[in-house]
Amino acid sequence: MLVTIKRHPDGLLLAVLYYCGLRRGEALGLRWEDFDFENDTIHIQRDIDFVGSTAHDGDLKTAAADRFVPIPAALKEMLMPVRSMLNVYLFHQADGRPLSQSTFKRKWLSLMQDCYCVQDREIEENTDRPTDILKRLKPTLTPHYFRHNYITMLYEGGVDPLVAMKIVGHTDYQTTANIYTHLSEETMRRASVNLDDVFQKKATKETAKSSANAKSRKPMIDTSLPWANRF
Repeated sequence: MLVTIKRHPDGLLLAVLYYCGLRRGEALGLRWEDFDFENDTIHIQRDIDFVGSTAHDGDLKTAAADRFVPIPAALKEMLMPVRSMLNVYLFHQADGRPLSQSTFKRKWLSLMQDCYCVQDREIEENTDRPTDILKRLKPTLTPHYFRHNYITMLYEGGVDPLVAMKIVGHTDYQTTANIYTHLSEETMRRASVNLDDVFQKKATKETAKSSANAKSRKPMIDTSLPWANRF
């Protein structure tokens, strides 16, 4: 994934989703005026809605979605060399308008293909444009996957759920708490499996050690017997 972010022509799109956990529409709605590089924050304040394939500025999902998200150093390093005028969309078409739905889908498929996260589609004999990437492939990961992955990283990084709630733009604490609880349960399950593995390896090691000792151990002999010293 990180390799694709670095080498793919549209790697910045994947990087924004990976490093910021934004919703798809929030990422596509970013303009350069939303970035504060002095304080390393992004102001999420618009969303892109699709009507057919055409993109339009739309309202954010909820009031809580209007928020400030931290810019990690790795993302800032990618953003700084490509900065543009304040009112320009970060991701745009040749005429400056935000990406259309079909353009976004092609870019996303290309990104997922680069990181081997696609499946072949069944192409019917009479399919129009059978070589089109949209007809040939389907992604196994959606943009929302990276939002969930971001929340997972917040959890693993020890970020308080109340803070996480603000960063990801959840309306209520319970949504974030439920995800954190699920992740905690997953962590406990993994720990249980790991402990089982530790104990199993320990038992195997002890059994092997005991077996080796048994083979090398000499029988007990009464040294007072005249033939004892022959051993």
